[in-house]
Amino acid sequence: MTARINPPSPEHRPSFRLALLHPKYLGVWLSMPLFILLAFLPFRWRDAVAVRLGRVVGRRARRSRRRAEINLRLCFPQWSEQRRQRLVDEMFELAAISLLSGTTLLVRSRRWLERHIKLVGEEHLKPYLGGDKPLIFVVPHTWFVDFPGLLLASRGYPMTTMVNPQKNEATDYLMQKARSRFGGKIFGRGAGIHSLLGAIKEGFCAYYLPDQDHGQARSEYVPLFASHKATLPCMGKMLNATGGVIFPMAATYDRSRGQFRGVIRPAITEVAADRAADARRLNQEIEALIGDDPAQYMWILKFFKSQPPGTPDPYAR
Repeated sequence: MTARINPPSPEHRPSFRLALLHPKYLGVWLSMPLFILLAFLPFRWRDAVAVRLGRVVGRRARRSRRRAEINLRLCFPQWSEQRRQRLVDEMFELAAISLLSGTTLLVRSRRWLERHIKLVGEEHLKPYLGGDKPLIFVVPHTWFVDFPGLLLASRGYPMTTMVNPQKNEATDYLMQKARSRFGGKIFGRGAGIHSLLGAIKEGFCAYYLPDQDHGQARSEYVPLFASHKATLPCMGKMLNATGGVIFPMAATYDRSRGQFRGVIRPAITEVAADRAADARRLNQEIEALIGDDPAQYMWILKFFKSQPPGTPDPYAR
């Protein structure tokens, strides 16, 4: 009788191993005491350090700054150059706050998470709690994207998501350790969308970030703010495949209160008329989520790389 061999799990759940103590990862481990200290400092002290760091990085990270400037010119051509530059500066400050506060997800208690992470629009979830429809959170790439997801997991929501594994394996181990500290399933992007859909059908709540450029072949070219973007028509597919309900949500940070937020929009339950309408609806939700505070968005990403034939790459030099 032939022994049955179980296929390898598509989950991305790195475990600690001695190889992570290699000297090339020494900087990660030596910096951890500092990051843990920052996790316990008053937020105004931490943010003051982060703002200074963000200003320095924002001036030196020329490639990232250039991509952000290009994206903002495409989306907000009506703004003055001075206004766009101010927003880029603020974006880098928020990025640094995200970096210096990230360890809180690994070391702070459930009680701390409840006190410092707030779900705005949580009332939209209540009609569907305890029902048979899985919850799917569609979340754009903002700097604080992990915070609301971990709060939901800490409350007992069975969460699943897809991530891009970090090249630095020690960093990747720590990030996934934080994301999975309350359970759930994490898949690498290479596992494909079917792994995520399978977990949703099993009863997991999905945390899905679909707003990057996935190429013209898989996307529809639809408006985003004042420009057009190759956008994945994903929401209809997820609704049809899972019978779930979608909640657009943005993860943001209130600098005046030191409060992390998950801003939840009303539920989406109906499939759009076609692929283009589905993609446009996704972008409309992104506009609604980040339009009031666009500095929260990761404008350094190449959102507009895919262009129609004959249209040059806006990021080309």
